[in-house]
Amino acid sequence: MMDRVYLDWNATTPLRPEAKAAMAAAWELCGNPSSVHAEGRQARRLVEDARSAIAAAVGGRAQDVVFASGGTEANAMALTPGVRRGGGAPAQRLLVSAIEHASVLSGGRFAPEAIEPIAVTPSGVLDLDDLRSKLADGPPALVSVMLANNETGALQPVREAAGIVHAAGGLLHVDAIQAFGKIPFDLESLQADMVTLSAHKIGGPKGVGAVVLAGGVERLEPLLRGGGQELGRRAGTENVAGISAFGAATKAAMASLATDTVRLKALRDRLEAGLRQVDGIIVFSDDVPRLPNTTLFTAAGLKAETAVIGFDLAGIAVSSGSACSSGKVQPSHVLAAMGFPPDLAQGAVRLSLGWSTSPTDIDLAVKAWLKLANTLLRGGRNTA
Repeated sequence: MMDRVYLDWNATTPLRPEAKAAMAAAWELCGNPSSVHAEGRQARRLVEDARSAIAAAVGGRAQDVVFASGGTEANAMALTPGVRRGGGAPAQRLLVSAIEHASVLSGGRFAPEAIEPIAVTPSGVLDLDDLRSKLADGPPALVSVMLANNETGALQPVREAAGIVHAAGGLLHVDAIQAFGKIPFDLESLQADMVTLSAHKIGGPKGVGAVVLAGGVERLEPLLRGGGQELGRRAGTENVAGISAFGAATKAAMASLATDTVRLKALRDRLEAGLRQVDGIIVFSDDVPRLPNTTLFTAAGLKAETAVIGFDLAGIAVSSGSACSSGKVQPSHVLAAMGFPPDLAQGAVRLSLGWSTSPTDIDLAVKAWLKLANTLLRGGRNTA
């Protein structure tokens, strides 16, 4: 087989060697982590070691980390009517930014009529004035704002939003799934009441996620009821191997975070310089702070599905900025919220980089793009 270049790290990442080793070690154990015998205590130790690693990575307490089956369940768990902090008023409605992941836009356990969107700017950043306006009129709210958008990479003004939310007596949930392991942050710097994380975005296995609570958060009702696992906050025997691997991936990601951030930004800038050799390229959210690894681009007349196939045939894995449902391509809701017309939004292509991405990978992607552009954009390459 031809060598492949993987540039879809925001969708999922390869399994880190450290995570693979942790899973293999956990598979050798037979104990249930809720059992009190030696085998059970061995399994419990793996779970608690991972819990401590994840808590340390985001400046939380180990007892406030609640494991889930992935980021989607973690978000659904966090979006609970009635949740409150420090004896404050319980949340009666949910405000979500218009660019959130579908698992947040769906509202968790809030009734549809209790969910309101918050506008974003044309750069894809939360409109703080709209947030302030919506909080001023109505009962206490839980507000959900992602730290980094999964399509554009745009970083959101979470700390500023937190000040507005808390002044209005509300709580702030932050979906940090795309940001975790790519930029430094913690609960204190964000002033968040809850953050959600996912293992497979940082080199862990698919099917494991977590909610991390700030101190004093109360009434987070279980999404799954049954046994008393996770201090009664999520029933079901813990996925010991997956959780252990999540912890190992977290430690590895945190150890290389500073160097990876600098290196990936340089590679992203190299990529975007290459893409812009074609006239008329639009790189979304390039005028605001972004994740160091993410580029979402388009050009007038570009069809994303055709471009993605073209990249794939050239041995390069990228993704479309559009969401597919039942075979029908829909314009990205993120780009629609930013005010881009459907014909332009349907041409968006995302390239996202990771720890093993090399300069050669970037050069191969640019070479493939220039060849594709000559075909798909009818000679759109700038040869000046």
